[in-house]
Amino acid sequence: MPMPHQTKYQWRPNDNGSITNHRYDLEAEKWVDSINKATSKAKPTDWASDFGIIGTTISLILSLIFMILCLPIFFIKEVVGFNIKIFPGDEPTGWIDKRTSYEKLEDRIAVIKAESTTRKKPKKTWEDLTPEEQKIIRLVQAETAKAKAKLKRDTN
Repeated sequence: MPMPHQTKYQWRPNDNGSITNHRYDLEAEKWVDSINKATSKAKPTDWASDFGIIGTTISLILSLIFMILCLPIFFIKEVVGFNIKIFPGDEPTGWIDKRTSYEKLEDRIAVIKAESTTRKKPKKTWEDLTPEEQKIIRLVQAETAKAKAKLKRDTN
């Protein structure tokens, strides 16, 4: 059987003209488009990567919310020393005494009551004080008297 280029079949033009080349280019474009559409429709979808992207987006959003809301609260609690009650069960709102450990309020009240009933400090008399303590008390009394006298002079 002879080859098509050897026979003079005229089902398509065989010249190298610009109109012929343009027609071949248009037909080739249509074939390439149809093949690309067919392969994209037949391609199996990758659900794992889609869910991975969705999960990453959600975790990014939650991380940003955490940073925007919780980090300033942490900063206020740790650096400034003011406790902000957010969740049930948190310590009461107010200034934090960093010298004491956190306890439940009822437990702390029970400990204070037990301590107050078991050991009451006896009142000291002037004779029970050491000479150094007596000297300090006299100094404080003298300074207080001077301050009161000065205050009286300044107001009159």
